[in-house]
This record gives sequence, C-alpha cells and structure tokens, in this order.
Amino acid sequence: MTEQEKEFYSKPFKFSYSSLNKLLYSPSLFYKDYILNEREEKTEAYLIEGKVVHCLLFEEDQLNVKFNISPSKTPTDSVRKVMTKMQALCTEAGLEVMDITDSSPEFTKIILDALVSENLYQSLKEDSARLAKVQTEDNKPYWEFINNSKLDVIDNDTLAKCQEKVAIIKANADVMNLFTKVSTDFALDPISTFAEAPLDCELKGLSFGLKGIIDFYQIDDEAKQVVISDLKTTSKTLADFPETIDFYNYWLQAAIYCKLVFENLPEDKKDYQIVFKFVVIDKYNQVYVFDVSDETLGNWAESFNQVIERANFHYTKKNYSLPYEFLAGKVIL
Repeated sequence: MTEQEKEFYSKPFKFSYSSLNKLLYSPSLFYKDYILNEREEKTEAYLIEGKVVHCLLFEEDQLNVKFNISPSKTPTDSVRKVMTKMQALCTEAGLEVMDITDSSPEFTKIILDALVSENLYQSLKEDSARLAKVQTEDNKPYWEFINNSKLDVIDNDTLAKCQEKVAIIKANADVMNLFTKVSTDFALDPISTFAEAPLDCELKGLSFGLKGIIDFYQIDDEAKQVVISDLKTTSKTLADFPETIDFYNYWLQAAIYCKLVFENLPEDKKDYQIVFKFVVIDKYNQVYVFDVSDETLGNWAESFNQVIERANFHYTKKNYSLPYEFLAGKVIL
C-alpha cells in the first residue's frame, strides 16, 4: 500500500451519500478524492444556492458563520472554478497573492495553468487575452474574499434569490406543518424534533460505517412514527423530480438517512414506523411535498443493501480501478 492508502485505512471510514454515490459512479474518482485527498471544492452556483436555502430555513442565525456575503456580484461558475484552481496552485507554490491583477510571472503562470486545467478561454490566441479575462476589476473582490476565508462566498443577488425561495417555502402550510412542529421542555411531550442533525452509525459485520446530516426529522411517540423530511432545490420542474431521483441517486440518500435515523433511535423506539418525504422547490419556485410509499422505501432499502455489498468489495479488496460490475465480470454486451 502507498502511504496515502495506509493513512486512509488507519482510521474508521464512514460513507456519506456523496462519497458512496461517487464510489458507485467512478471508484477511481473516489480514490482520488478520499484516499489521495485531492478533492476539488465544488463552486457551482446551484450547489451554493441550495446550501444557502437550507441555512436560511433551518439555522438562519448561522448565515454569517457559514457564508461570506460579497458586496459585489460573484463571477460565473466557470471563472469561480478557475479561481478555486488558482488558490490550490498558489498554496502548492507557497505563493500568497491578494490582488488578482498582480502581474508577477509566478502568478500569471498560475492563472494560465488554471485556465488550461479548466479548459477556459483556450480559443483565444494570446496569453495576454486570456489573462485579461480573469484579471479584471470586477473579479478583485471575489478573489480577496475567497483568500480571506474558507467560507462559501455569495453575493447580495444570490442571497435575495435564496431568501425569496425560503419565503415561498414558509408560506406553504403543508411544508411548514412538517418543519415547525417544535418539541417543548414538557417531560411528557410526545414529539421530539431535530434539524440539521449530524448522525453516524456502524454497519454490522463491516469495517466502515455511514454518516450524514439530516435536514429535519421528528419522532412522534403517540403515533409511534418517525417522519424524515429532506429539502431539495432543483433547476428542473416538479414534474421532472421522479426522474431526478434516479439521475442523482436521491433514493440512495433517502435509504442512508432512514438507516441513520433508525440506528440512532433509542431501543424502545426501534419498532416505530419510518416515513420519508422529499420537500421540493423547483426552478419556478413551485413547492411540493413528495411522499414516499412504504413499498418504494422497501425497494430502496434492498437496493441500498446491494450498494453496500459493492462498497464492501471495493473497500476490502482495496481495488478502485473500475466499477464493481466490471471488476466482477458481469458486463456482457
């Protein structure tokens, strides 16, 4: 084993939805991100907006703790990716540059290398033209912000857009009926609620576990029921969401969350029914609560068990060269 592999396997690993999903999609990418620790920070606008909406809805007081609000407009997704790459290259080179218009040879080379890495502005013939696209006055504030903080950077337009979504969600009675059942200090209160709850668990007979942050769940002792609600923001329509579940493997996330909540229930509540709901706000700011049937949840649990078998194969064999079905010789044309 390499030193990085030894380091990875020296401590217990807990799969999240994102890491398990990546292992299914591309074991080699999982290896790069989690074993070699070469994971690149995702800066796509839709991902950051989703995080802001979650924060505003479930822990509004943490907004300024989790995000830096830039007074100027943030760059496009492609330019943000270049700047993130520039940060990484500057760190590797031991170079600290706070002014993006810095013309030193070391810094301009880093910009050009980052542009090549992200395949941006490569149709331009001259390096000077490529540099001019990045080293602008408009990009200065964002570069300063990301170099002064490890927090996600958002602008006021993004914040306003997310605040609008949250206002629409809060105006939906069905949704808020799920999210606002707050438990009291009364000893006999039958309802306990948990928001943005970090949970983890071991998996019996396996050398790895699971972890995740549950948006919201409540335990109703009278109904003997646990309701898990997962908020999703989507750039598509509500009608597209069933397909989105399959495309992004959201069913896997639901199965993981059900497993995490179940394993963290007190022993006297293990017989409670677990209910799962997706709360979705689409690109038109339409909101709907998708109930998941017991039958569907059962099917997802079976598929989850198959995923865990695949993960165990990769993890124990320490083989991340190809997806499981190829390594097992099960792909026949």
